[in-house]
Amino acid sequence: MNPTVVVLLAIAALGIVIAVLVELSKYFRGQSIISGRQLVLRLIMAVLLLAIVGLSLGGMVYFQKNPEPFAVVVFGLVLVLLAVVVMILAVVDLRQVRATHHLARAELYQRMAELRREVAKLTEAAQSGEEAEPGPESRS
Repeated sequence: MNPTVVVLLAIAALGIVIAVLVELSKYFRGQSIISGRQLVLRLIMAVLLLAIVGLSLGGMVYFQKNPEPFAVVVFGLVLVLLAVVVMILAVVDLRQVRATHHLARAELYQRMAELRREVAKLTEAAQSGEEAEPGPESRS
């Protein structure tokens, strides 16, 4: 077994674990725009990626001793299937993040329009010398 491959797979596994911990930290501190459903989806993808890494290491050890052609093909197909599932889940996650980002942007534009209307009212009132009625944002 090639030690370079083992080290690279171990680094990949460590990177996945660190990414999961960072994602969980951001989510629970409220610094992420993703929903709970998206967090679960990302955790599932991380588990699947760790399974791929672990199965790759295990397969390297097992098939080095018993290189049965049929078992190697089946094992390879299982790894490819897991990789395809991760890719599909990643596309679903990407679409959900884009939708969430779009909604957040629309809300921001809506708030900016409300502020622009409020500023226009205040400016108009100041130019006419009248006292402007405060909007709902400035009331306490």
